[in-house]
Amino acid sequence: MSEVERTIGTSEIREELERILASGEFDASDRNRKFLSYVVDEALGGRGERIKAYTIATTVFGRSTDFDPQVDSIVRIEAGRLRRALERYYLTAGRADGVRITIPRGGYVPVFERQDGTRRDGPMRPAAANDPPSRTGRVILVQPFEEEGDHSSYPNFSRGLTRQVIVGLTRFTDLFVFGAETAFSRDATPASLSAGEPLGVDLLLTGGTALSGGRFTLEVLLSDARTGRYVWGETFERLLDPAEITRVRDEVANSVVRSLAQPYGVIYSQHAREVEGKPPESLSSYDSVIRFYQYWRTYDRSLIASIRDGLEQAIRRDPDYAEAFACLALVHVDWVRFGHGGPGTTAETLGRARDLALRAVELAPGCSRGHHALALAYWFGGDVAAGFAGLRTGLSLNPNDTEIMSDLGVRHAVRMEWDEALPLLRESYARNPAQPGNYRIGLALYHYMHGRYHDALVEMRRMTVANVIPAFVVVASAAARLGLAAEARAAVEAIERIDPTYGDRVVADLEGRNVHAEIIAAMLDGLREAGLAGRDTGLSRLIEPARAAAGS
Repeated sequence: MSEVERTIGTSEIREELERILASGEFDASDRNRKFLSYVVDEALGGRGERIKAYTIATTVFGRSTDFDPQVDSIVRIEAGRLRRALERYYLTAGRADGVRITIPRGGYVPVFERQDGTRRDGPMRPAAANDPPSRTGRVILVQPFEEEGDHSSYPNFSRGLTRQVIVGLTRFTDLFVFGAETAFSRDATPASLSAGEPLGVDLLLTGGTALSGGRFTLEVLLSDARTGRYVWGETFERLLDPAEITRVRDEVANSVVRSLAQPYGVIYSQHAREVEGKPPESLSSYDSVIRFYQYWRTYDRSLIASIRDGLEQAIRRDPDYAEAFACLALVHVDWVRFGHGGPGTTAETLGRARDLALRAVELAPGCSRGHHALALAYWFGGDVAAGFAGLRTGLSLNPNDTEIMSDLGVRHAVRMEWDEALPLLRESYARNPAQPGNYRIGLALYHYMHGRYHDALVEMRRMTVANVIPAFVVVASAAARLGLAAEARAAVEAIERIDPTYGDRVVADLEGRNVHAEIIAAMLDGLREAGLAGRDTGLSRLIEPARAAAGS
């Protein structure tokens, strides 16, 4: 047991258990009451190591000895219901109880703690030069909503709703909202955050969704991450259609903001349609957009065709769905910038991307995603000024959107505009620590161009994408400058796997990305040293005979 638990007597814990079970505010089924009693008894008896899904299923739920938790999810589902029943109890009747019983996510062993637990901060220290930007306002982490029941017909429903709530909250600039990737990658419970650390979270938004009979239910709770106290909770029941999903998102965002005494109240819901445009009428269209965002974390070329097809169907089904047009525009940009070999010529593909993005902006002028898509269509079409203007517009519409913030930082970095690039990139990773490392290439270029090759390579090792040539260009160049021949060679081989002729067109490719001439020259020097063969690197005459000799 922890130090806190040792100060709580067994009798106090048993009294608290009895108080919970006797309360009318503890809204739990009989078997979940048995579930709670069982795990508390096992923990107090020193048998915490036995509290597993198998023993709970066979002892509490009457499952047979051949129970397989990978096949039967009853324990996980019921644990989610039990956690929320406990959360509701401590939000209502149990608010003044001296002891709190919780079951942290990731397991089933209960935790016992006092409700008046406080946090003692360490001494303040001066900010270091590389510290992330300071935060203003309350800091919120939205935990992925848990799922109850069969979600197989709508596999992305809860993930999409979580993302929408995050996007809704980011529009309130006095709130510091961690990005979606951070939320989806962490077990953001009060216990796992160790009293609000390491992310410095003030508040946690948790919840669960249930689908049944053409309706969905969302239960949401807002808690203080440092003390574990619940400060707000609400249940939303709506029809299972996209319009209701976005309406619930708006209501959740507004309720959270009101609970923090911010002066915004109904601003978001009043202007949601103006900002976001008309919601889709089909859940399949909504699902296509959520699948796009999953693809966009990795730029996996094996997915791009199916993502494109799904979004094409979405805009046919829902011709006023602005976000689907924006996402489809970004797919067409990706055909070009990652050399995925799109459906037409480069000019045709970028022309379609611009048309789609312009339609998105026309449908929802206040939605940042349409402006983001339009900016990239212009950028890769060679219009740098229009690209910058579009990204700035998108960021002004949603100042907390870390994707646009990062992308704008990278665009400044490739133009060697470091004073603009670095604050944007550092702020984006401060707000969204778990966002993909795709944008770290901007920081890597900064280090590389200042001769800090090791730092550049450290940033590139944190990249999370494959099949993206520019990333391997920086890795090969930095590794070669450091004398890391094996790593440089591996990066060159990755480039040649993606495009065997890349050495013949390095300059054209980087110029097409609007990369500054000094960076292009530095990358060419690094690629020559790394051993990339080709017309632009000038090594084919030397390397091919050497390879032939080595193979003979």
